Amino acid sequence: MGRRRKEPSLSEILMDAPWWVSAALALGAFIVFRGVVPGIFASSPLLTGIAVLSQSLAWVPAAMFGFLGVLSYIRARGRAGARQQEIPMRARRSRTSRPSSAPVSPRYSDESAESKEAVSPLARTASVPEKPEINSWTLDALKLLEWKRFELLCVGYYEAMGFVVKTVPHGPDGGIDATLYKAGLDVPVAVVQCKAWSKPVKVEQVRALAGVMHEHKVRRGVFWSLSGYVGRPVKESAERAGIQLLDGAGILERICALDQYKQATLLKQAFRGDYRTPTCAACGIKMVERQGSAGAFWGCQNYPGCKVRLSRNV
Repeated sequence: MGRRRKEPSLSEILMDAPWWVSAALALGAFIVFRGVVPGIFASSPLLTGIAVLSQSLAWVPAAMFGFLGVLSYIRARGRAGARQQEIPMRARRSRTSRPSSAPVSPRYSDESAESKEAVSPLARTASVPEKPEINSWTLDALKLLEWKRFELLCVGYYEAMGFVVKTVPHGPDGGIDATLYKAGLDVPVAVVQCKAWSKPVKVEQVRALAGVMHEHKVRRGVFWSLSGYVGRPVKESAERAGIQLLDGAGILERICALDQYKQATLLKQAFRGDYRTPTCAACGIKMVERQGSAGAFWGCQNYPGCKVRLSRNV
């Protein structure tokens, strides 16, 4: 027969539990032995002695639980310190485990079933561009935002303007990145499309937004394009459809027209965390840098389940 497993004692359970559990028990025990038990037994002459004894010894269980709470806190701090020390050690082991003479050249091919994901921790770290400190709104700062963070900035701006904004978290957006509503109304007042492209937007994208507006019977549209627009047909199509075209300078002008508090709030939200690495449009997670036959590109972490990829120039 197997050896019976030893059940943990109450003290062991409390030392593994958060410290505030023991603190709560200490307070509860003191209240019970100091007030509740004497109140029950004081009415009986035969049990008066128990009531007095309970009052005089109320500090004993409280002190015991309090001591266990202190031990639990010390143990938790020790474990947290050990985990913090272990993380750099793991990072050092991962850096030294790969020979420096072996170059990393992961491949990524949709056509080959034998192609495997091969992104080392170093490659993942290197793929995240260095993040400069952003203290004010500038056109250069806007151009640092990856496409999803640019869309979230658009949403935050219109919320700061008092609109109720509905978006699609990830996946196909149907040609609309944000739908604007006035508070208390169910009918949208405008739709917004955002493009954080490195190249100017052409007339095809503006006409596509006009088609979505016609389909949803919305009279007003707004197009955000960091790199502006190219060709006279873009402006003509926008005027006919009732679409307001905003380039990087126009977007910056409208953000700077907000009060200082709203500007600072938007700045903090837009440039919090990793605001440069692109997000996968299908999965909604950060992408990683990969190497293909044509050079470096951004690929989804969920490959091969997700084959979304972006050029490194986007």
